[in-house]
Amino acid sequence: MMQTRRRPRGSRERGDARGERPSLAVVHAAALYRPTPPVECDADGYPFSDAKPMSEGDYHGDVLDYAKGALRARFDGHEVYASTDKFLFLEEGNRRAAVVPDVLVAFGPPSGPRQSYKHWEEGKAPDFVLEVLSSDNWRNDIERKPALYAELGVREYWTFDPRGVRTDGDPPLEGWRLGRTGMRTRIAPSGSGEFRSDVLGLDLLASGRLLRFRDPATGEILPDHVESEAMRRAAESRATAAETRADSAESRADTAEERLAEETAAREAAERRIEELERRLRESS
Repeated sequence: MMQTRRRPRGSRERGDARGERPSLAVVHAAALYRPTPPVECDADGYPFSDAKPMSEGDYHGDVLDYAKGALRARFDGHEVYASTDKFLFLEEGNRRAAVVPDVLVAFGPPSGPRQSYKHWEEGKAPDFVLEVLSSDNWRNDIERKPALYAELGVREYWTFDPRGVRTDGDPPLEGWRLGRTGMRTRIAPSGSGEFRSDVLGLDLLASGRLLRFRDPATGEILPDHVESEAMRRAAESRATAAETRADSAESRADTAEERLAEETAAREAAERRIEELERRLRESS
């Protein structure tokens, strides 16, 4: 159902009669939030979809599709919520206090579907956020969002530049550990160039326009949702084939056992006939 310009229940303007001062994160989020009508809202008036096209096309989409599929497959069956391009609301009643992280992962909330991620309902901020840089907003992602996410309680913040839109000469993949005081600690790459996310327990690797996650324990790249499904079907096929081979082997074993029993019975019958003939010969002589 499409709704536009509907005020959330219990909404209020900043600087109301109670004199409450909004947090820095809320101020930043409201300054960054730029919905593009028509806006689709949930039952309480919070937007969860707008008509703004993805500015960088497939470059963004490919990274987001892989990240969502790979991370959901990785944490399947655990209390982990992983999503992409999802509205993140910071303050109840203030629908302008929102950002839309390209990738977010939260440990603790259930993994079920959501129209948006509401901080007050989930009880915590996402633990991991990644933004894919684009030509029209990369400075916001680099200069303004780290402070917002730090105050919100995000533990790791990452940026990935698949198209080389940055003009400051920094590498395409960067990560920071955040503190609520606004302190940022840059995550250094290993000698071979990959980065380790302590939050995810995974390595992050950038190769041209591709971003991949790797399991440090096995050294294997996490498959995306298409590859995971193909691997699942292949595993099922192998299991079915193995079961068929086992059934066939069991059938052959049963047949061999039956044949052995028949041969044993025939030999014993022949031995008895021979014994009977020998007995008769002895009696006749």
